[in-house]
Amino acid sequence: MTEGEVIEQLIEFTSILLLGVSLIFSIVSAYVVALNYFIGSANLAARIASFVFMTLVLGMLMATMAGASSTQAGLIARLHELDAAGQLTAAGRAALANATPEIIGVVTHHAYSIDQIVLLCAWVGMGAVYLGLGYLTFLHRWRPDVINVSVQPKERRTA
Repeated sequence: MTEGEVIEQLIEFTSILLLGVSLIFSIVSAYVVALNYFIGSANLAARIASFVFMTLVLGMLMATMAGASSTQAGLIARLHELDAAGQLTAAGRAALANATPEIIGVVTHHAYSIDQIVLLCAWVGMGAVYLGLGYLTFLHRWRPDVINVSVQPKERRTA
């Protein structure tokens, strides 16, 4: 695989990652709307079933992300091979820099690459979303947004 093909795949990986984030946002938003309108007032069995379904969908997306992450690691390994052979151009070195750990701040003495930070943010974000959906599904007391209105006939006055 040439350097150009590797860089093209890494750029495509970024597009796929952003698409996955938007897909997760859409799915979670639809679930919150469903919670507000019917799941929030459903019985416990329906809440459990909907949460299990949401768990399966989010789990599938995270498993896909984990598989894509291992593919991305293979692409980075290919860039290291090209670098060791002295065949890496400036563009390849720039792409490789994203996977190279660097010191981020003075407080921490650990080195993290941009790729590791993105992966960590994705896992922490999904964990927070999952805990939030668990709270909203099982603990939050949903109140309907609609107020029931009834029309009463006007009483006639007799003078």
